Amino acid sequence: MKMPLESWITLGVSLAALMFTALSFRRNAFNDNSDSAAERANMMADIRYIRTSVDDIKLEYKSMQKDIIQIRENIVKLDASVKSAHKRIDSLGAPEERRHEAE
Repeated sequence: MKMPLESWITLGVSLAALMFTALSFRRNAFNDNSDSAAERANMMADIRYIRTSVDDIKLEYKSMQKDIIQIRENIVKLDASVKSAHKRIDSLGAPEERRHEAE
């Protein structure tokens, strides 16, 4: 059984088309994987940046909490000092008022 030349040519062209299709699919799959890898690398870099930023914010927050505690302590000391000063001023003024009342 002998095939005509046109059949061989058709078969050869069909096999070449299948081979090019397979190679093209494989190349596109590789490019998709490369793009996905690049996207994943970008995403991981972004996540690392966000993590670092959050850590910086946490440190700054702790520092601010310490500052607020220090300010509160200073306010308590000032309040006690003001109360003490008022008592001293009142005790200084009391004898004078008594003298004026006696006259």
